[in-house]
Amino acid sequence: MRFALRATTIAFALVVSALGSPALGSSAPPLKLATASLVSESRAAVQSGAVDAYFASLSGALDDAIKGKAPKVATKLAATDAGALALMQWRLLARIGPEVRLDAACADCLGWLLADPAALAMFLGSGEPAAGKWPEAMRVLAKVAAAPAHREGLALRLSIATALIFAEPVKWMADGSLIDPVARVDNFLKWDAEGALFPSFRDLSAWELRFVVGSWSSDSDLVWARANIKAELKERAKVGEGAHMLAYKDTNPSGVSVQAGGKFYDNKPMTLAIMLEYGGVCGAISRFGTSMSQAFGVPAMPVGQPGHCAFIWQKEPHAWSINNDISGWAESGCHAGIFTPWGQAAWFMPLMQQAQSNAKGFVAAELLLVAAEIADADDRAAIAAAACDACPQHYGAWLVRIGASKAQDFKRMQKDLTAAFARNPAAFAELYNRTTPASGGGESAETKRAHAAASAIAAMAKGGADAGLSSFALLVVLQESAARIAGGDGAAAARALVQGGAPGNAKLDETKAREVAQLALSCADLLDVAPTGPAHDAWTQAVHRAVRGIVRQPAARASGLKDIEQGIAVLMKKDRATDARWLADRVVDAAKEAKDPDLESRAAALRNSLG
Repeated sequence: MRFALRATTIAFALVVSALGSPALGSSAPPLKLATASLVSESRAAVQSGAVDAYFASLSGALDDAIKGKAPKVATKLAATDAGALALMQWRLLARIGPEVRLDAACADCLGWLLADPAALAMFLGSGEPAAGKWPEAMRVLAKVAAAPAHREGLALRLSIATALIFAEPVKWMADGSLIDPVARVDNFLKWDAEGALFPSFRDLSAWELRFVVGSWSSDSDLVWARANIKAELKERAKVGEGAHMLAYKDTNPSGVSVQAGGKFYDNKPMTLAIMLEYGGVCGAISRFGTSMSQAFGVPAMPVGQPGHCAFIWQKEPHAWSINNDISGWAESGCHAGIFTPWGQAAWFMPLMQQAQSNAKGFVAAELLLVAAEIADADDRAAIAAAACDACPQHYGAWLVRIGASKAQDFKRMQKDLTAAFARNPAAFAELYNRTTPASGGGESAETKRAHAAASAIAAMAKGGADAGLSSFALLVVLQESAARIAGGDGAAAARALVQGGAPGNAKLDETKAREVAQLALSCADLLDVAPTGPAHDAWTQAVHRAVRGIVRQPAARASGLKDIEQGIAVLMKKDRATDARWLADRVVDAAKEAKDPDLESRAAALRNSLG
């Protein structure tokens, strides 16, 4: 898969870092887990510079409350006000590390945050900071939320969003200079008060605001964008189309290529005005559209695609769409300099959006994951399962649950995955593969496993899930099953076959090739559940891959083509001549790619027989 998951993020998505945290079971006197005590003693500890001692005491109290107890004790603790505050305090103090815990510049902010459960939940529940840098995020928050007015309402959400994004310095794309986070918060508040932003800006969560305040354009450039956008695009659902105000040009008037970097712009700073004047290719167009959206308070970010740059934006409030698109969600990934949740794939963004729509449940899930880390290893799966129940789309919670579970629990878990990720089949497929015992079970078991996944994905696509993600999800499952069926030296060729690729130097014997080809075709057929819409589109993508893979791999060609011809005959009998001819055309295309005259002749004859 093109966009691999971040190992450092997904290994234990929301577990508190051990760096700088005292061992549980510390000799410090345990703290009473009551809200009043947690508030008063944390404040006193910050004021006296005894935060580490408080942290040790808090760790001991949580150790006593959770370790060695039944999982339901931990889940009940996390559901109480005092337990939730204790877990949040512990998590924050562990993440920011000893240096920031004792940093005088952060003391006032830390004291406030530890004593304000709502603000603390927002800070911890709005996604990981850029590059996972919690200490830096805390330092930025101390600056942007220094004033009491910035500790409530929209100002608080903006401050937290800015702290999390500016944990890694945000640079102006024009010249690489650093953007001031304090000025950014102040300016967006001012623009909102002036009515310069769309009203939907006020309804954004702190997580969504990250993709507004993290703009690579300067504040003056954002002002320019609002003043210079075409009048007909100054609407909430059209502002992203501002990307296409930029003319597509790969050379400037002097003939300098866009690949020459700054020379394309005659070494002028790449402001939005200069970009509009000179034009550009996909990267400039997508950055321009991103900035146009952000200038009006609409979340947006550029995304990478194979050989291309697109961007995603909230065309409608709280719903992400792709613009300047070529490859769709399945082949879109995190652009350099932007941090997305759980991994690099762009589809994590709408998944996180869905998870964040239940803010209370999201925070509850994260608190349960902290409790799971504290608990005994044998109890972690049950506590993580409670986290999945609290927020079914919390991908990180599923990773922890699967990692802590035993193989006999996987079957039931797969049913839960189907329900949880009905709108995001790619997430379902990635996690589904993790719930397959490592030992496998031969061709029959792998076929059954892949067919079950394909049927679930078909239902998702029929229900409206994105066609490209549905097709991609099937490919994720097929690659795993094909490799297991082929085994050893044949695994690479088997993966290539289901991907629609050539075997290269890898080898696959005819028996295994036939099994893998039949698996790819049968799973594609399971997506054929609707005459139109996402399910039909997903079927065409999946069967097209299978045809290309079968034709390009000599070991699979003879038996595979017979199966394809039978499939075409079935389509004709079902009065689906259009689909049958389309499929025959794909065989012709694949035969031409293979440059085999006999095969081309056979494919052409098949197509001609269909009229």
